[in-house]
Amino acid sequence: MNYKIIDKVEECREVVENLFKNEAIYVDSEGVNLGKHGNLTLLQVGTWNGFVYLFDIQAETKMFQEGGLKRLLESDNVQKVIHACSRDSDALYHHFGVTLNNVFDTQCADLILQENEGRLMATVRKLSDVCEIYGGKKLDNKEEIQKTWNKTIANYWELRPMSSEMIEYACNDVVVLPEIYKNQKRLLEEKNLIEKFKERVHETVHYLLNNSLKDRRNDRISENAKLVLKKIDRAYPTVVDHESIEDEDILAALNRHWTEEDVNTLMTPKVAKIFSNFVLHELRGIEREMDKEGDDFNPDRPPYYFLFRSMNYSNVTIKNLATLLYKRYQIIVFKDICRKYTISSPLYFLRECEVLFLKSIRIKNHRDTLQYKPVILNFYFRMNERDLKDFRQNIIKNPHNVSVTKGFYTFIGYQAKGDHIPSYVRAAATDLKQAIDNAGKNPFPTPKPTRPRRRNYYDDEYYDDEYYDDEYYDDDY
Repeated sequence: MNYKIIDKVEECREVVENLFKNEAIYVDSEGVNLGKHGNLTLLQVGTWNGFVYLFDIQAETKMFQEGGLKRLLESDNVQKVIHACSRDSDALYHHFGVTLNNVFDTQCADLILQENEGRLMATVRKLSDVCEIYGGKKLDNKEEIQKTWNKTIANYWELRPMSSEMIEYACNDVVVLPEIYKNQKRLLEEKNLIEKFKERVHETVHYLLNNSLKDRRNDRISENAKLVLKKIDRAYPTVVDHESIEDEDILAALNRHWTEEDVNTLMTPKVAKIFSNFVLHELRGIEREMDKEGDDFNPDRPPYYFLFRSMNYSNVTIKNLATLLYKRYQIIVFKDICRKYTISSPLYFLRECEVLFLKSIRIKNHRDTLQYKPVILNFYFRMNERDLKDFRQNIIKNPHNVSVTKGFYTFIGYQAKGDHIPSYVRAAATDLKQAIDNAGKNPFPTPKPTRPRRRNYYDDEYYDDEYYDDEYYDDDY
């Protein structure tokens, strides 16, 4: 493996000047929960001959501004070849003020080439799969290393000095890109797809930074999925099992997170039955994996959403199985949190599925706090504080673009006065409530009538049922 670790600004400047001589460079980054709330700790930049520079951002963040990395990544003259760049872009922008420019995204190229072959729901492929299709060194052992930081070492990419395993993993993600780039670029040019590809890359670079682009992307995928639902009705004269479906577009469309309303309005009875069979098949697959792996099961974000949606379907078999699996999933995630973290661990260590399960907690009184370990409660309340402060900043900066539901306003009031709520959360809730009132966003036009407070004889504290009336409480706050 030909590489060099760069951790000083002066050396970074010299390397960057040499990299500017290349027509294209091959880029990736590593970190802890890479993105707006995470921590980017390593930037890998490879050249066409397989040499890799490992810029140790954990050791020296000034390499972006003073070392020239920002200028390189934003340059019009050097193309940056990256696989699935959206999270890299999100992290670079929010932490270092870098706006990626002149990007060739190999995942985007693969999607465009699939769509050109008629796919409506093109498969979003991992780098290892793209390697097999377009050439490049075979990538081994990535899943095992990823499982290490998912299950046991949350700050894996902050560890220094870097192990040989870390260095090999980081280098491999860029040394495979030159061959893929060469073959994909040739195919895009031959098929006259360059302009369409550039538009899609722009969307991919910016959609996590721009809500309108995110909405456009989601709308495009949703509309294509609806077209495929109609295709299902034509393709199968009768109800079929999952095993009988070979069309990848149909499988991808069935795997969308359709709501109960979607099922009733977008699907014919036959398609709805095929969809139910598919959901049951997927649930049983998750169940088998959980049975096999036990506490070693590696949780991720997509199954969370799949289980959450499935719990709300009217089909009793689906609902009951999804609820059971959701509870098992939650237990595994909470065990992982207690094993990996302490009460002093920063919030950005949390994986997305861990955040989702923590946000699903509902703590109404002191008795509810007794159900959870201290580290779980600590993360829960600190996340609440962060979210309340973020919302306050949004309403101060853009009051016209922010709406406040009755459920959320009531939740804030509860957070501001609960005796079992930590003082720092109560303070954040009080400040937010004041900001909402000052902005004229109070959703209750007239003061709510007071109700007598009722004694809770279980924990010798008072609580107000009004905060949990269905009329006011909004689980999706």
